[in-house]
Amino acid sequence: MSYRHFGRAWSLRSDRAPARARSLRNDRVLTRARSLRSDRVSTRARSLRSDRAKWTFGRYVATEPWLKLGRDVATERSTCSVAA
Repeated sequence: MSYRHFGRAWSLRSDRAPARARSLRNDRVLTRARSLRSDRVSTRARSLRSDRAKWTFGRYVATEPWLKLGRDVATERSTCSVAA
């Protein structure tokens, strides 16, 4: 094997090495960013749910009491039993 051939082979490998390292770094950064985003999203969703649940009526939760009353109104469960 001549030096020139060896030098060329070494050059090809060395050209690939930084690209591979860069690719691995990018994968790691993207994975970490995705993980942080999903943690933030789940924390925000949990926070929004707890902020929204203001009043509990029996087993129902009134989330937006200032809206006009519609057919999905949460009412307090009475103490007497009523057949459904």
